Amino acid sequence: MFGADYIPFHALPEIVNRYLTTPDPVVIHYIINPAIAPPEKPAAYDVEMKMEDVGLKARMTGVTVGVSRESTRELAKLDDEVCAT
Repeated sequence: MFGADYIPFHALPEIVNRYLTTPDPVVIHYIINPAIAPPEKPAAYDVEMKMEDVGLKARMTGVTVGVSRESTRELAKLDDEVCAT
């Protein structure tokens, strides 16, 4: 998947972080009117935003993970062995 036959577990965060990008900053346009008195207490608001990571989506377009029937059977067999012990 990442161009290697196997990846050590401890290396996964480093490899996955290569594919993560920071989102573009959100710009909030506002006007300050000096004629209006400021509020007595400052106010803060949490704004929830759902964003699509188009950069990651573009890079992952060609990456697919295929699972063959044989590997599925092998995984099921191994799972049964683990559950039996």
